[in-house]
Amino acid sequence: MKPFVFRWLLPLGVAIVLAIVLWLFVSSHIYTISGNAMYPFAVDGDLVYTEKTENIKSGDILLISNPLDYKSEKPRLSYSRCVASSGDKVQIYGKRLYVNDKLQQQYHCSFDVEILLLTDSEKQAAKTRYQLVDDSTQLFNTNYIVTENQYNRIKEESILSHIQKSVLPDYLYDSKLFPFARQYHYNKDFYGPIVVPSKGMKIKLNAANYLFYKYLFFHSEKTKVEYKDGSFYVDGVKSDSYTFKNDYYFLLNDYLDDPSDSRTFGPVSFNDIERRVTSVFFHF
Repeated sequence: MKPFVFRWLLPLGVAIVLAIVLWLFVSSHIYTISGNAMYPFAVDGDLVYTEKTENIKSGDILLISNPLDYKSEKPRLSYSRCVASSGDKVQIYGKRLYVNDKLQQQYHCSFDVEILLLTDSEKQAAKTRYQLVDDSTQLFNTNYIVTENQYNRIKEESILSHIQKSVLPDYLYDSKLFPFARQYHYNKDFYGPIVVPSKGMKIKLNAANYLFYKYLFFHSEKTKVEYKDGSFYVDGVKSDSYTFKNDYYFLLNDYLDDPSDSRTFGPVSFNDIERRVTSVFFHF
């Protein structure tokens, strides 16, 4: 009996325990990227390694529970890069990111560009030097996704006759972007400025601030702020100011032309942050 136990049952039991430990590790640390919003860092199907974190800094890629799914029992998981922290002033102007009025160098980001290829030498350079084109022989304006480094290199070398970022005019606005109000003429390329709330930050309650932050009051702060009879009430108590309870972070996708980030769901509370992405575990 003992030989049977030691030869078969014991190794089987050890294998089962190891399999359970491995499964628990993978299920809690390894996640699958959905979509291409984080290109070029990761693309659809990539596996990324994550860890718990309390010290969030600019540049961190964060796994969050999508704030727009607050009514769902199981919110979608989204990945975006932290570009600004509590108390920072954020603005996107013509696809350029400014934090506290300082232009940020986003070497990790990518965006759409329009390239006009007029000659065979230009088409060959685009294909071999910059890996941009397919085997088509047609001449027309074509949109490509390039990284910031690629864009700067192509502009500096001046081999291609015409290349420009695809930027929406600043007068076009998207009411589906945070704070979901037509009074703020924001679009994905011209957004803000906004101040990222911080724990303890006090704001005056007026029509503008209420309209801007009401989604955060409801979803992240779990506080009922309402206007009635000419006055503001915080959880039923009349007040002319509001003090934020949580720290917030502003997130942007690496692929800037996909605005499914803080431009859509607003600054993210620390409570919505699940984990931090440290590396790509497997490139699909």
